[in-house]
Amino acid sequence: MTDRIFNWGIVGTGGIARQFAADLRLVPGARLACVCSREAARAGAFAAELGAARSCADLDGLLADPELDAVYIATPNSVHADQAIRAIEAGKAVLVEKPLAVSAAEAGRIADAAETRAVFTMEGLWTRFLPAVREAKRLVDAGRIGEVREIRAELAYRRSEAADHRLFSPGLGGGAALDLGVYPLSLAVHFLGRPTAVSGSSRIGPSGVDVLTEFHLGFGGAEVHLSCSFDRDGDNRFIVIGSEGALRLEAPFLKAQRLTLFSQESAKAALSGGGRSLLSRVAARLPRSGREIRSFAFDGVGLRFEAAEVMRAVRAGEIRSPVMPLADSLAVLEIIDAVRATG
Repeated sequence: MTDRIFNWGIVGTGGIARQFAADLRLVPGARLACVCSREAARAGAFAAELGAARSCADLDGLLADPELDAVYIATPNSVHADQAIRAIEAGKAVLVEKPLAVSAAEAGRIADAAETRAVFTMEGLWTRFLPAVREAKRLVDAGRIGEVREIRAELAYRRSEAADHRLFSPGLGGGAALDLGVYPLSLAVHFLGRPTAVSGSSRIGPSGVDVLTEFHLGFGGAEVHLSCSFDRDGDNRFIVIGSEGALRLEAPFLKAQRLTLFSQESAKAALSGGGRSLLSRVAARLPRSGREIRSFAFDGVGLRFEAAEVMRAVRAGEIRSPVMPLADSLAVLEIIDAVRATG
């Protein structure tokens, strides 16, 4: 029954957990039943603020709740695999905040457990579920811009390097590739499938994690060039160039609310106009010949769409999402592993 209340448990009380809990209020039928943190006081405060029915300081206590329909894991990257597998073994549907794990090997453990126990499991790469991105995928699949020839994307936010921050901790699975690179990589795989060639390079900061990583991928007749970094603020757009036009998810594409379609004659213009100035941003919104702008505004931060997909799939008895299958999560981590191996 689709009208039954769907009970969520959240593991973790950080910023992304808070955003997810807030967005659940926008999903019909969703209820925050329990939140778990190693610190009981933090869990209690989170529950009181965001309306969770109860809180606990022990993952086993959360997983023992017979009313829970799904668990959202929003903890440091390094513990995703172990916590996800524990939830799967408890028979709970699992949504794991990106990245699914810190390596393809760990992601494989999750996938094997999900397959063995026939439990729904998905990486929380929420960008794939945004209305603008789903429309972009539909347009590309329908041949609206012809055969894809090239994808270019940058995702970069300046971050001050600090050894005590999770983003700069090797032990917690920090680094630009796992924090930011998974977004453009996942979309590239979403549009084109698994790459046939992978290369790239990284710059490692004093803390021991990558502060800049570039990926160069081959997909038969298409080339993909992606960049992610903590050392600058980037243009943060995702551009798909085809034989008969181009499509651009506007900045910041990871939470895209606009896309722009370019005709074959104006396709090269998709690569321009990436400035961060007010003038550049205004110019990008003005109507021009050969360019069509489509808007897809939404309430909240965008996490509600992945939550709705989990609920749909679990209610339908599915163990994987057709939009965000675990095979794609594995493919992304295999790419990151391969670039890491090149030094």
